[in-house]
Amino acid sequence: MTIPRSRVWRIFAPLNLLLVGFVLFFAGLRIARPETVFYYTEGPVLGSLAALESGDLSDLYPADGWVEPPVVLTLYPPAYFLGAAALDRGLGSEGTFTGLRIVSAAALLGLLALLALHTLGRGAPMAWTLALAATLLVTPGVYRLAGGAQSDTLALVLTWAGITAALGTRTTGVRNGALPLLLAAAAFFLAFFSKQSFVAAPFALTTALLLERRIRAAVAFSVGLAGAALLGVFYLDVLTSGGYLANTLGALTGASGWKNLVSSLWSSRPLQWLPVLVVVLLTARGQLRWGFPEIYLVASVCLHTAAMLKTGSSSNYLLEPMFALLFLAVTRRYQPEGDAPPSRAAGGAPTSAGRSALAVLLGLIFVVPAIVALLVEARSTRAWMDRAGQASMAEFEGYPLVDATFFAAVLRQGSRPWLNDPFAFGALEETGQWDPSRLVSDLETRTIPFALTLVDVGTEPAPPGAGTQELLFAYFWRSDPIWTALTGSYEQSRSGPLTVFLPREEQDP
Repeated sequence: MTIPRSRVWRIFAPLNLLLVGFVLFFAGLRIARPETVFYYTEGPVLGSLAALESGDLSDLYPADGWVEPPVVLTLYPPAYFLGAAALDRGLGSEGTFTGLRIVSAAALLGLLALLALHTLGRGAPMAWTLALAATLLVTPGVYRLAGGAQSDTLALVLTWAGITAALGTRTTGVRNGALPLLLAAAAFFLAFFSKQSFVAAPFALTTALLLERRIRAAVAFSVGLAGAALLGVFYLDVLTSGGYLANTLGALTGASGWKNLVSSLWSSRPLQWLPVLVVVLLTARGQLRWGFPEIYLVASVCLHTAAMLKTGSSSNYLLEPMFALLFLAVTRRYQPEGDAPPSRAAGGAPTSAGRSALAVLLGLIFVVPAIVALLVEARSTRAWMDRAGQASMAEFEGYPLVDATFFAAVLRQGSRPWLNDPFAFGALEETGQWDPSRLVSDLETRTIPFALTLVDVGTEPAPPGAGTQELLFAYFWRSDPIWTALTGSYEQSRSGPLTVFLPREEQDP
């Protein structure tokens, strides 16, 4: 029996609804646990927000060479932190993940709303819209950011708002008039100051304008937006006495290499997102041409691939390319007749039965690994919460030296840790961009009350020539000056998953 194409998406609708519900539940779980770090990169973000909430932009982007504790390296522009800080002030939740996670979750919901607007506005079936939402949400580069303390979803929803302003929801051509471009430029400007890597959409829009022979509009849009962004960066750098650029470019310290890219792609579980690519390309086959959706996808893939090559492994870099792929599927599958290219000859088109069978097959090869991945994620999240909960910190004075995981626990004690991102400072120390002498001095004098990490740092310093590429998180603890000061003044022990350094007792002369 042949399944009509219109019913294929409806077959999977209940399962898709369940998958979307799981991701939204996962976001709610994070918001409900505002003192728990769910994964490594949330800790440094909370550290940056704490610096802003206890000071100002100069504390968020310090210009002292990261000498005076507490030491904070802030990689993101300020828009995300300012929004979270405003929420925290209203809710009285300073020092927790509440504001950060609410901003991220609200941005994700806004993104889903814009997705629905683009698909339903083009006459797509509700079940198809739901299938697209589920397909994207359960890929690791997306659901790991759902309600997480990360700026990516805010940057992306602002990017989609700019795209919607410039293109609308019923066409793929750029709207006429200055107002749509002004609104798009404002949204792209805010997206850039949420996360500076979100520049593919403005580039694609400028190129689309040039292809439409709207030269004056392309020049005015690109020059105006680039000029405003550069002025904003210059103003923030002057306001923070050079701290803004020192911090936001601090991530570009890792060595370039294909190993970073392969690691990023592997951590994204290709069995999940590769079928998405196949489904989209098959859905849009015969309808692709050089326009904004295609340019946006190619630019986003190139930009974020370069980022993975340079700065290391992170499935976060797949967020915008995945949604760019989704935008291509939306606009090309349901585009107005005037925008559609000439149809292919009927003899070259697959039969209805073939299309239905292919859709069911692709649905199965996507759904099965997605369900397995979500079950694994739920289990590992529970294990992570239990593991982090084992760390109970007694009253202490001074700045402890701890992994980013325990930042929230230190804040509850009314203090601040020495570092908010040991991995980043390990890379900075390795490349000569940070002098750890102040930290070494505080370790040698036992000014630091204790050191705590989830890393098994081993019993020896880093071997000659080894660095963050080989030792990852352990390099910070095992780099020669820090290792020497730690082992000379502190006793190392293991407690469950934790490595603890406690001050040695003073010896009589």
